Amino acid sequence: MKMYPKTRALLWLRCLISGEKCIACGEMNTRGESLLCPECEDELKKAHLLICNECSAFARDCLCPSPIMRENRVEFLIKYAFYDAQKSDEALNRIIRRLKRIPDRLTFAYFAAVLSKTLIELSRVRGFEAENTVVTYIPRSKRMILRDGYDQARLFAKAVGQRMEYPTLPLLVRLKHGKQQKYLRIDERIENVKGMFAPSRKYSVSGKNVIIVDDLVTTGATVSEAARVLYDEGAKEIICLCIAKSELKHNKNSDDPFID
Repeated sequence: MKMYPKTRALLWLRCLISGEKCIACGEMNTRGESLLCPECEDELKKAHLLICNECSAFARDCLCPSPIMRENRVEFLIKYAFYDAQKSDEALNRIIRRLKRIPDRLTFAYFAAVLSKTLIELSRVRGFEAENTVVTYIPRSKRMILRDGYDQARLFAKAVGQRMEYPTLPLLVRLKHGKQQKYLRIDERIENVKGMFAPSRKYSVSGKNVIIVDDLVTTGATVSEAARVLYDEGAKEIICLCIAKSELKHNKNSDDPFID
C-alpha cells in the first residue's frame, strides 16, 4: 500500500505510541511502513483486478455510477475498489467493517489521498473550484451514532475536504433511521430511503457543485435520494466518492463473477 509522506509520518508516530497493527487483520505489521501487513496488502490488490462491466476499467479508474444514481443526475462515482459482501473474510471487507467501529482518521486520510488523484482531474474537467464546490456526506442515523460514537462518513468527508481544500459542510439532515438496506431488494431500498433526508437550513447549496462522500455504495439508492434533495435546493452538479462499490464484476484473470 503506497504511503504518502504525511500519512507515513502519522503512522510512524502512532506506531511509536501504541504499536501499529494491520487495519485489516489486526496483526502487527511492518514497523510503520504500511497500514497493512504484507498478506492483507496482497489480498487487497485483488480488488483492483476487478473490472467494470460497463466501461471495462479497473475500479480506481472507473467513474460509472449505478443506474439509479444516473437516473437522479449523479453521473460520476469515484471508488477505491469493488466489494463483495459475501466474501466477509477478505481484507477490503474487514477494513470496511473496522471503519464502522473505529474512527481511524489515518485510514480515512489514506483513502482520501488515493482517491483525490481522480477527484482532482474530474474537478478540473467539470470546473469544480474551492469557491463553487462543497463536500458533504450521507449522515448516519442518531441511533447508529449513539451506538458507535461517531459518523464514519463525516470523518471520511472531512479527510476528502482537507485533501482537496474544499469546505466540508453537513448539507443533509437525516429524518428517519429506516430499515437496514442490506436486507432489501432494489425496489425496497428505493422506497426505504424516500423522505429520509431534508436539507440543512444552515447552509445554502444553490449554484454549488457538491461531492457526496460515503464509505460504501451498493445500489446507490441512498446517494440518489440525497442528490434529489440537494438538486431541489439548487445544487449545480453532484458527484459521489466512496471507498468501495458493491456490484457484479469480473476478474480480468478469471471467468468467475464477483457477485454481491
